[in-house]
Amino acid sequence: MFRRTDSRPTRRPLGRRRFFGVRLYLAVAFAAVAVITAGIAFLVVSDRSEQAADEELSAIAIGRTVRLASELGNRPRSETEAIIAGITEEGYSAWVFSPEGDPITDRWAQGVHLNEVPNRNRAVRESLSGRRYIDVLEGPVTIVASRIIRENKRGVDYVAGTVLARSGRSAEVEVAFEAARGDRLTALAIALAVAVLLSFLIASAITTRVKRLADSAALLTEGRLDEPLQGTGGRDEITDLGRSLETMREALRGTFSALRSERDRLSAIFDALGEAVMVVDPSTGEIRFSNPSAADLITDDGTVIEPLVPWFRRAQHRGSAEHDALLVGDRVYAINAREVPAESAVLAVVRDRTEELRREVAEREFVSNAAHELRNPIAALSGAIEVLRAGAKDDPDAREHFLARLSDDVERISRLTESLLMLARMEAVGEGGTEPLDLTTVVEDAVEAVVAPDGIELEVDVEDELVAQGDPVLLRQVIVGLLTNAYKHTSPPGGVRVVARRDADDRLLVEVSDTGPGISPDEIDRIFERFYRASGALEKAGFGLGLSIAKRMVDVMGGEIGVDSEHGVGSTFWVRLPVAEPAPTPVA
Repeated sequence: MFRRTDSRPTRRPLGRRRFFGVRLYLAVAFAAVAVITAGIAFLVVSDRSEQAADEELSAIAIGRTVRLASELGNRPRSETEAIIAGITEEGYSAWVFSPEGDPITDRWAQGVHLNEVPNRNRAVRESLSGRRYIDVLEGPVTIVASRIIRENKRGVDYVAGTVLARSGRSAEVEVAFEAARGDRLTALAIALAVAVLLSFLIASAITTRVKRLADSAALLTEGRLDEPLQGTGGRDEITDLGRSLETMREALRGTFSALRSERDRLSAIFDALGEAVMVVDPSTGEIRFSNPSAADLITDDGTVIEPLVPWFRRAQHRGSAEHDALLVGDRVYAINAREVPAESAVLAVVRDRTEELRREVAEREFVSNAAHELRNPIAALSGAIEVLRAGAKDDPDAREHFLARLSDDVERISRLTESLLMLARMEAVGEGGTEPLDLTTVVEDAVEAVVAPDGIELEVDVEDELVAQGDPVLLRQVIVGLLTNAYKHTSPPGGVRVVARRDADDRLLVEVSDTGPGISPDEIDRIFERFYRASGALEKAGFGLGLSIAKRMVDVMGGEIGVDSEHGVGSTFWVRLPVAEPAPTPVA
């Protein structure tokens, strides 16, 4: 997976959760509205109710006074004192005046003195003049004056005086009013408590939905786009907000899904690239992005290796920088860097050209060596033919000599051509065409195919039940080639030993050892190269292709080939192959 360094600031938390928050503000606001409304209603209702009650009491006082005047007019004057004295209703006091306006009853009535009645004289005058006097004072106190009409002996009505009455609230009425006020206050307190509770419940209902939306929005900020939003039911503005957020969530989920797919594709592309791709901060050398191929170019502290830093800075200043053969240690790189202004960084593609250059050198050497190996026998053929044409063909001995040389050179060209074709075929063959093989049988066939020279003792040590994964034809040819080389480089008396066994890594190992001169340490790393022949007279007889072909054959089988040698003691060539996988048991 590719590596990315995110330099964006971390997201701050949304803050600690509040139990009240907006809920408290809404509840206080609703409760304040309820309190103000209830207070105004209490004042208005109390005032109007008391006013209505006072008006009712005034009407009652007026009615009583009118009835009292009528009663006095229908009774003899001598009973006036008794009638007035018989009034026992609390809060109601009455006095009777003569037609001249003088009081004819006691000045004290129900504990109220006549002098305590305001505007009494005016009330009496207006009443005697024919107008009913009514005056409602603070307290409330109602002053009423009504004429007394009697009938004389001849049946004619005349004014016999007037009744002056003062009516106020009785103690019972005041108690009733106080009780009513207390009941209203109790009702007001209950209403306020209910209003506050309902306000808190309504505020909670509103804020709970808003809180659900806030929690869902927090999930969006965390990238959890697969969970539907809460609080989208209903038909109010909060629902509209929730639906808008839900629409945004769906859009974001689709967008992020597309971005993830694109990111995965880019990740697969970058992971598969053999070139190193990096985004680097040129001022610090910090790696912001890299793919796996760039691992060797990054230090342990996450910065680019020092030899590449000048090229990133050059790209930053010039906009681009490139180099086809930048030597870093024993590796050669091609670098192409471009500035990325939007990120204040440099994008670079670095390709390791070491193996490419080695292959180019090897190919040039291969062509040169092949041409050289072909040039010598062809030159010998041309020289022999010219000598024969010059007259040597007429000399039997000379003719036989040059014909033998021609035959040797043709055979040498044929062997070289066959080796080149074999190497070309091996280069074209891919890995994987293997099968389980009996290693014991393959080793025995290879040993029988090569006859040991006189004076060379052959020892074979093969373990039983060795089943390798490989190609029996290729493996046999490899062992034959290694045996041929061992016989060729071992002088009699000497010995060659072939061993097949299971090694410590549970792989199968074939070793061909000889007692020859061995290989010098400075040549041991090159013996598997094409056309390379070790120093020494015996090695010069071949073309230097046998071990190259053997190595390719082993590579095709998914194995390994190598050599352990000590100069002057001998060499051991070994081939390591994987153990064959067990065949699946068929199900009946």
